[in-house]
Amino acid sequence: MSRVLMAGIVLPALLASQVAVAGSWSLGSHLSLSTIRSERPGSGSSTVFAWPSNAFTYQPALRVGLSGESRAHELLIDSGLFALDQAGSTLSLFTATASYQHSFRAGSRTAPIVNAGAGLYREGGAVLSSTSSTFGVGAGIRHVVGDRKGTLRAEFRYDRLHSDNALGRPALNFVSLRLGFDLWL
Repeated sequence: MSRVLMAGIVLPALLASQVAVAGSWSLGSHLSLSTIRSERPGSGSSTVFAWPSNAFTYQPALRVGLSGESRAHELLIDSGLFALDQAGSTLSLFTATASYQHSFRAGSRTAPIVNAGAGLYREGGAVLSSTSSTFGVGAGIRHVVGDRKGTLRAEFRYDRLHSDNALGRPALNFVSLRLGFDLWL
């Protein structure tokens, strides 16, 4: 295993263990308005509004976060699952991303945020299943609500889902407005 790959695994694990000891948890969800474009010539684009975001639209919807007390640095896991079983035919879609979010001026009620992450998208049926990688970046703003019990957030995002040759799906590019909330536990 290369040293770079090993460092990419070990360093985040050490950071996560330190944060988990003295960490603060959050649970949230989001809705999104996205434009999806394929790299296949002549395929056009789709506009999707999902409330909440969901795996059927290639986006996660349930978000679990871990951060320090200041909430300036957050490690996030976003996931989504769609499963259908009807008369012997099955379809399952699963997405999960791990990301890092930084809040500038974390002590303020309203603060700019940036987010970057990577993950996977699993598509499966009764006969064939396949997994593709995904990555994305976002920038936006969050606003602390109540007596520091959570946040409302808005971010503009770019996400890319790599092609899946086994299923014949081309690579997809997403430009999205994502609105969400996080409850601080």
